[in-house]
Amino acid sequence: MKRYFYISILLGTLALSGCINDETDNTEATAESLATERSRTINNEANTTKTEEVEPIPLNLTQEQKQEYYKKYVAIIERVNAENNEGFELELEPITDLLDEYWIEIEDFEQLAKKRANASIVVVENNERYNPMSVPKTVTLKIGSKEANIIFKGSFDTQLNENTSKGRQLFSVFNGISSEAADTNGSWTQLGYEESLIDGNTVYKIAVGGKYSQSGIISSHIVEMEFHCDIYGGIS
Repeated sequence: MKRYFYISILLGTLALSGCINDETDNTEATAESLATERSRTINNEANTTKTEEVEPIPLNLTQEQKQEYYKKYVAIIERVNAENNEGFELELEPITDLLDEYWIEIEDFEQLAKKRANASIVVVENNERYNPMSVPKTVTLKIGSKEANIIFKGSFDTQLNENTSKGRQLFSVFNGISSEAADTNGSWTQLGYEESLIDGNTVYKIAVGGKYSQSGIISSHIVEMEFHCDIYGGIS
């Protein structure tokens, strides 16, 4: 069943005309005037300049306007997926699940989608040893200049193996792994995992599949990590 989840993510689940009326024109004109505020130049101590990134400004749209914007968001997701070579596809949350702050200008949404498509995964290595029953592991999604953290917790059993040099603890049982988003502005859904025991039962290599949702965009990921058992049974 775990392998089915993993393979299904790789092959299957890793698959997301403005309004022509006066109200739309007013909304777009207002948004355009505010767009100049999204980047501002400031002086630093060395009298040089730098650009400070500012969050896109949410739009106040009617339901009809939201439907038109949603169609354009869908088209952007499809175009970004067609250009993406990462082996997974973005998805768009249903229109009924998009919060008010998710409705932004078309060009801002396109930049957001491209950053998600190019997100990288960094597994933060533990600097200390943990009890095998609960071993945390932090994974960071780097999305443009921002980061989102997902916390994984693996559970294992170890046992003393006297057949090794001087005797040492080795992995004996993998009990499972769970995960959740550490940041409130995003959510993570774990779909499945696949594990393998390597290096003389001292390392568990685990690949976890799941979906991360933020700002109305869903991205699918396979996160690969390793858990190491030291001679005393401490896990990192």
